[in-house]
Amino acid sequence: MKTTKIDGQDVPVLDAVSVEETYRHLETGEVFKERKDWEAKGYKAEEMAQDVKVIMPPLDLIGKTK
Repeated sequence: MKTTKIDGQDVPVLDAVSVEETYRHLETGEVFKERKDWEAKGYKAEEMAQDVKVIMPPLDLIGKTK
């Protein structure tokens, strides 16, 4: 696992497990997996919304006590 030093302590650096992108037409709500799919239907970029879902690894939120 990668770490970085913050205030003299090693802190783990987390990388995304995966990133999922979808495109959604703003008026109809129709969802597309890839840009080429909505471009083939003749939709313009300003009519579309891009949704990005970043999947992160689980975090251990139980801290140490002194």
